[in-house]
Amino acid sequence: MSVETPNLSEMGVRNPNQIVHYSLVRVSNDMDVLKINYGRPRGSILPKRRSYDFKRLGKPMAGSDEVRMEISPLLAAAVDELDHLLSDGKAVAITKKQLQEEIAEISKELNARLAHLSEAVAALD
Repeated sequence: MSVETPNLSEMGVRNPNQIVHYSLVRVSNDMDVLKINYGRPRGSILPKRRSYDFKRLGKPMAGSDEVRMEISPLLAAAVDELDHLLSDGKAVAITKKQLQEEIAEISKELNARLAHLSEAVAALD
């Protein structure tokens, strides 16, 4: 399952397939911190967590002297990529669970039908 992650690559993320969780924290009015957790193989010298700081952009509000602070476009795009990466794994797990449940249900129905047919054949003798 390969997913294109140009924004994460731009941030320096080289192994997006090892990402297991992320959190986004607003540490001040003009700063956000993105923390990415990795599921690294045993013995890896790479860090299990990396943090990225993003400055918020000040946009003037129409008809006012106030400035509205908005999330960095790179951060917004990176969060979208992270959501996509992490949702793929959940979708596969959910699909696998649903398929296993369906197999169990069909197996149960098939066994009941086979038992009924066996009884019908035995009744013919």
